[in-house]
Amino acid sequence: MTEPCGFAVSVDRALAQVTLRARPTGAAGGATITPRPGVELTFDRIGGWLSRVIVAAGHPGGAVAAWEETVTWLASVFGAATAETIKKASNGEVQCLPLRARRETLSALSRLALLDAARVTSPVPGSPLWAAEAEDLARRTGLSLPSGALSTATAPMTTPENLGTSIPADVMRLLADSEGGPFPVASDEHPLGGRTCAKSREGAWRLRGLLDLGLVPHGVFRPGLWPGSDLDVRVRQHGAPLITMKAALLPGAPPEGLADCRVRLVDAGARRVLAMAVLWAGAPSCAWAELPVPAWLRALARSGSAWVEVVGDERQPVHGTRLRRGRWALRWADAALRAESRPNGLAPELSHEQWTGLAALAWDCCRANWEAADDLGRAGLAATRAAALRGTPGRSEGQAARAPCGTAAGVAVRRALPFLAELVCRPAIRG
Repeated sequence: MTEPCGFAVSVDRALAQVTLRARPTGAAGGATITPRPGVELTFDRIGGWLSRVIVAAGHPGGAVAAWEETVTWLASVFGAATAETIKKASNGEVQCLPLRARRETLSALSRLALLDAARVTSPVPGSPLWAAEAEDLARRTGLSLPSGALSTATAPMTTPENLGTSIPADVMRLLADSEGGPFPVASDEHPLGGRTCAKSREGAWRLRGLLDLGLVPHGVFRPGLWPGSDLDVRVRQHGAPLITMKAALLPGAPPEGLADCRVRLVDAGARRVLAMAVLWAGAPSCAWAELPVPAWLRALARSGSAWVEVVGDERQPVHGTRLRRGRWALRWADAALRAESRPNGLAPELSHEQWTGLAALAWDCCRANWEAADDLGRAGLAATRAAALRGTPGRSEGQAARAPCGTAAGVAVRRALPFLAELVCRPAIRG
């Protein structure tokens, strides 16, 4: 049994659900799993600890049997006494609960939630090894997971010939140059941190491009190991000024998946669409689009308001700057955690030091975006993580003052184990 942890209890009668909240999730956000209908668990993506439990308390006029089944499942994980206390909480009788859980089962649920979150953003989301690892976890802990326990996103199998290492060449050169010396530091004004507007050798201007997988159809686009390579966005000034955008597609992605997708140039500050275009399927496994260049683009890009994005529905509202930066911070955190796990099946050519350097750089970018989103607490946590990877002090006084307790710089990083699909994806496919 784990040590008791205080969970604040709240009841929403309109939604007929009981919510238990403990520590909020940190710089990488949370991973959610529904182990049975009516129960939703959210775990912190870095530490793996349980942050929130939502229990459906039934609906007016019925579902009593379903509620009793939920209580039975809660008893199997948290114990009969805790389950009965949660049941009483639905009547508003409990305000705080020292939640206890069976350690092995909770650890398996945490790993399952983290696995599902990592699969959605993995370059190999269609590997059968994701399901194999999930089934093994469930079997070893005696869990019986419903079909909807993990997200329903599916994708075609990715083969080694079209996977590739999705890390820009300039990042690899920077890491190679730093071997034997201190790791480089990325920031929001550094090109590796997603600089708003940087001039290339050809005189083109580069813009931020955001591939938010929550805004596009599942099983169509392939994320990269490095978020800055999710979309290739360039501004061509020679001849007719055009913004060109390229995105990698999963091999075998259905052509109809692109039918409703649009590429948009948006002003996040004003939350408006400046230009929009359809996507065209190219070869090999690539989608592309062209957008006109507004006369004021350079000034808007320097302000940080101009973004190029892909959406699955052109009616999708434009996210504001703070929400967009928060989503971008989570994407960088996701990449940092993947690099920390050293998934050698995705990029066997990378050394241990290079994986560590990539993770530290990604945490820097995560920190910069949390700062831009005005979330200094999570920014401090990301800075601490980067500093721990580098073995150096990591936060400014302002960040330290507003970060949650227990996050002192210099703490050892406990590296998460890589997931099977990303560790042995190439041998498994070839063998």
